[in-house]
Amino acid sequence: MMSRDLYYYSTRDLLMMAALAALGGIASTYINFIGDFFQSILGFAGTTQWAAGFHVLWLILAAGLTKKQGAGTITGVLKGAVELFSGNTHGLLVVLVDIAAGILVDLGLLAFRKRHHWLAYAVAGGIASASNVFVFQLFAAVPADVLAYSVIGLIALVAFLSGVIFAGLLGYALINTLRESGVVKDQEPQPMRPRLLRVFFVGSLLLALSLFGYLKVARSGSGEVAVNGAVSTPYEFNAAQTDLEEKTVEVSQGDVSMSYRGFLLQEILQKAGPEPGFDLVLLQASDGYEFFITQTELEENPGLLLQTQGSGKNLVYNMVGPSTKKAWVNGVVEITLVESAPLVLEVEGKDSRVFQPGDWIQEMDSTQLDLGYGSNKYQGVPLKSLFSSHLEENSFEEVVLVGVEDGGVTLPVDDIAADEGIRVFVVLEEGAVSYAVGHMNGEVYLLDVGVIKLR
Repeated sequence: MMSRDLYYYSTRDLLMMAALAALGGIASTYINFIGDFFQSILGFAGTTQWAAGFHVLWLILAAGLTKKQGAGTITGVLKGAVELFSGNTHGLLVVLVDIAAGILVDLGLLAFRKRHHWLAYAVAGGIASASNVFVFQLFAAVPADVLAYSVIGLIALVAFLSGVIFAGLLGYALINTLRESGVVKDQEPQPMRPRLLRVFFVGSLLLALSLFGYLKVARSGSGEVAVNGAVSTPYEFNAAQTDLEEKTVEVSQGDVSMSYRGFLLQEILQKAGPEPGFDLVLLQASDGYEFFITQTELEENPGLLLQTQGSGKNLVYNMVGPSTKKAWVNGVVEITLVESAPLVLEVEGKDSRVFQPGDWIQEMDSTQLDLGYGSNKYQGVPLKSLFSSHLEENSFEEVVLVGVEDGGVTLPVDDIAADEGIRVFVVLEEGAVSYAVGHMNGEVYLLDVGVIKLR
């Protein structure tokens, strides 16, 4: 008969990891709501990181209660799956975040000879919590996760301290409490020394100071927003000097409605005298991030507000209310009205049409590309999506990319149909719009594309 010792994880271990993953996956959804609430008040990306440790707490509990190496990683995989299938807005990215956190929990504990110690849990919880900042920086597609390089380290510190407090120290306390109460009987509980309470309060103070420091840096601005482009009278909008009145609007996101107060984007642009023909409103942030709002949404969405944070020269403006979170740009410094360059989509033997980027926002995802301006994040639509109905006909062999001035590239249609990574990227540079075709892995096929032919 096979010995039970041959199994590394017992049935109890597996059930505990599954239960903690389920609880953590469900709890993380509500923790995100709380984090978003605070971010909506403070108005800056990264302010949700004060709660990063609560996401990692469950992985610490799994590692501590099972006392098995690898329990953090397995629980992270399961927790990520729960979050994915329960509708987390980050999609597959949340699975990667949880897996990275689980691996770091295991590695963090592995560095200590005495693993069931508050310091071991604190270090493991801290580095696992901080990892999400860097994972989102590499892969995130939403502006809420695009931070200036100068503050990434500070935000990672906030997440690290949150992990120390809410994952490491709280996790250690919960494990001991479960043992003292008799719910878990794997070993005798260790006495909770007063020193741990002092560490908890010192850590909380450092977390608050770090968050304050980040907000101080993030709130530094010029106090004005440049309004230019296709306007008759460009000007600098200053909330402290304008005669426009602040308005309050209610914005609904899913089942949640929140009220925001600020200046209507329509009224701000009207003072500049918009010229006919523009179809996009480009929003540029102080950290270089850019996205757009379509002219159609500008007319139809009465909830587009430029919200103010701070005062005087430190006055910062945040865009709230667009239908996509990608356009909720924090730290807006410039608003430019532009007429986007036409990108013609031709299908041999059929009518041609013009690509409208505003129609494809929900299908866009971002990656790092070097298009001659240095490595930056660009949003792209799968090329196969633009010709999806025609690709099903199986009567075309190639896709030809034609440059606006010269040059061209031919791609096999089978490659396009099989790889969603091949995308049309919207390039927003120097107040203008152009298009490039590249791959999510960073490869660029052609810049300044004017026509895409399916033949």
